[in-house]
Formats: sequence, structure tokens, C-alpha cells
Amino acid sequence: MSNYLISQFGLSGRKALVTGAGRGIGKAIALALAGAGAEVCIHYNTSRQAAEDTVSEILQNGGNGCALQADLTNSAQTQGLAEQVKARWGLLDILVNNAGDLVRRCPIADLTDELIETVLRVNVHTALYCIRACMPLLRLAPQPCVVNLSSVAAHHGGGNGAVLYASTKGAIHTLTRGLAKELAPGIRVNGIAPGVIMTDFHRRHSNDESLKNFAAGAPLKRLGTPEEVAGAAVFLCSPAASFVTGEVIEINGGLWLA
Repeated sequence: MSNYLISQFGLSGRKALVTGAGRGIGKAIALALAGAGAEVCIHYNTSRQAAEDTVSEILQNGGNGCALQADLTNSAQTQGLAEQVKARWGLLDILVNNAGDLVRRCPIADLTDELIETVLRVNVHTALYCIRACMPLLRLAPQPCVVNLSSVAAHHGGGNGAVLYASTKGAIHTLTRGLAKELAPGIRVNGIAPGVIMTDFHRRHSNDESLKNFAAGAPLKRLGTPEEVAGAAVFLCSPAASFVTGEVIEINGGLWLA
């Protein structure tokens, strides 16, 4: 790799925390950050083995990483995660808020109070708690940044039974842009809005017919891969994006063009 590419896209010496990084998009982002030279903390809640497998893959490829557990819907546990990061590194260069889930498809008329609270906590509270807990550590880094994972659903309102999930991702869009102003000039805040990416998420929440329709409706005529999302994360965390803040990069094969 040329010295120019290393200087622009290399992350050597950076310390990164990626939430929900045991599988899917989070795993791909963690591996990509480690491949660019960052030391990465793989956060997990219940998927311990998947997180440890991701760490093993990073180590096998010559990188450095660790796995840390916390329920990010719990404020105290999120603060505890930040304290573990502080004990390990003393600061934090990169926070990737990837943790989130649709939980289950449900029309608005059938939503229970419990499901509403769960979806809000899994997708909004987790990001808010993480940013609040990690902000002191980010402020200690020379060029800190936050990347929030949103979704194409924030634009079109989501598919059948996914209005609540789409609404939470709309909140992530707004949170990203608002924090880009509030935390400036010290901390850059950007987002990534994936389209339909083939991960366990869509294997659980979408059927084969809907996936085929998504692919047919996209100009690129296919679904995306986690690795295609990870590249954008590396860019946003790198010196190449040093003048980029408040942006949400759309990675959807043209499924949504705004």
C-alpha cells in the first residue's frame, strides 16, 4: 500500500469500539477497522461466542482486539462498558454505534407497550447511552469520531410491520446531524444507512420473495454485503474524512435515491 493511502485511510494506533460486532454488519466493520490498523473492542450482549470468534479472526490476521459484554439498553451497564474501555486504553478514537434490531414485525394497531419500549431501547437508547458514556473518552483522543448505523427504512418508512423500527432509524438520522453540531469542533459524527444487506437480520425478518423484490427494485439489481458497508465506515473514521461531519452515507444499490 502506498504511503499516501496509508496516511489517508490507515488507522494505525486508533482505538475503536464497535457495538453489536459479533456478526453481520458490525462484524464486517470491526474486521475492516482492524485491517486498517485499529485496535478494536468487539461489544456483545448475548452473542459471546460470535464476538470471541470475531476477535480470533482479527488476531489471526495480525490485528489486535478484545470482546466486552454489556446490555446497552441499560444505562449502568453501558457506563460500565465505557469504564472497561477506559481501563484498557485510557481514551477512545472511534465509536461505531451498530447495535440495533427490528425485534419483530408488527403493525401499529397490534403494538404492545412492551414492544414499543423494547424497539426504542434497542435502537435509540443504545446509541444515546453509548455516546453519552463514551464522550469523555472521545474528547481525550486527537481526532475522535462517531459513526451511527441507520437504515434506508428511515427514508421510506419501512416494510410491512416495520414502521416503529423505521421511526427509530429516522431518530438516528436526526441524532447524527444534531450531534455533529453539538459535539463540534472536537468530535466528528456521521452515519451510514444500509439498504438491504444480506445478514442474519434479513434472514430472520424477511422472506425470500421480499428479498427478491428488493433486489429487483434496486438499480444495481442485487442485495448488498456487510463488507460493502464496512468500507464506508473505514472512510468515515479515517483522515480522508477529516472534513466530513453530519453526513449519512446511503449504501443501498440505488434502492433509495434522494
